[in-house]
Amino acid sequence: MDTLLLDAGNLFLFLSGFLMLYTAYRDRKVLKGYNLPGTILIVLAIGLALAYYAQQGYWLSFALTLPNYTYWLIVCTSILRRRLSPTPAPEA
Repeated sequence: MDTLLLDAGNLFLFLSGFLMLYTAYRDRKVLKGYNLPGTILIVLAIGLALAYYAQQGYWLSFALTLPNYTYWLIVCTSILRRRLSPTPAPEA
């Protein structure tokens, strides 16, 4: 009962994570508007929250946060792939 509000908040994260994944699946252009440092910070923050949930045994919160974490990992990977891929030479 002491984690009711935490679990309720993570339920909203769970639902929003699936909605964001669905949007990115339908239109991959939405992944272009994010900046890398902010995305890395979000990935690290959610990763630390997941580690905390696991340490405390908050398994429901852990599971409910995974879709959101997955979305941000996809965003981060997309940004890194775009930055690290060789750019084609401009045509003359």
